[in-house]
Amino acid sequence: MVLTEGTVEKDFCYHLELDPLVKKYQCQPLGYYYYLNGERRSYTPDFEVDIDGGVNTYYEVKELEFLEDDYDFQIEFAAQQKQAKILGKQLILVCDDVIRQQPKLSNMMKVYGAKRRGRPSDVFVNSVIKILAELEPITAEELMAKTQMTIGQIYQLIYYNVLLADFDNSFGPEMLLWRI
Repeated sequence: MVLTEGTVEKDFCYHLELDPLVKKYQCQPLGYYYYLNGERRSYTPDFEVDIDGGVNTYYEVKELEFLEDDYDFQIEFAAQQKQAKILGKQLILVCDDVIRQQPKLSNMMKVYGAKRRGRPSDVFVNSVIKILAELEPITAEELMAKTQMTIGQIYQLIYYNVLLADFDNSFGPEMLLWRI
C-alpha cells in the first residue's frame, strides 16, 4: 500500500507500477536541503524511484494549472534539481496532463486491478502462448472466443507480462494483443 498526498500522485503510481524499468519506489522519501539566494531550504520530493540499470530518480508531481506563470516555482525547482544532481540523482517534474492522459490511465487502472486475480497458472499461460504463436496479433475478442477466458483474465495476462497491448488505445474486446 502506498500513501500519497493527492489523487494526481495516486494516479502516477499506476505508471510506476506498470513500468517494467521501475524496480521499486517510495512516496515522500527522505528530503534534502538546497540553497536559494543564500538561504538554506528543505525539500521532499513526491517520489523516489529505483530504475533498473539507471540512477535513483526523484519525481515531483504537479497539476499543470498551478504552474502556469509561476516564476517562483521554476526558480525553486531549478535549485532543487541542482542539489539532486549533486546528490547523484535526477529530479523530474511530471504534470497531471501526462499522468492522466486517456485512454492510457484508464487502461492502466484496468490492468492493475487484474493483479488481485493472482499469477496465472503455467498451463493457462502455455495455452494462450500456443494460440498466439499461430494468430499473432490477435484481438481480445478472438482470444476470448478461442479460450473461453474473460476480459479480466486478459488484463491479468497483460499485468503479468504474458501479453502485450497498446496502452495508448482503448482496452476492450477490440484491442490487439501480442506476446512478449
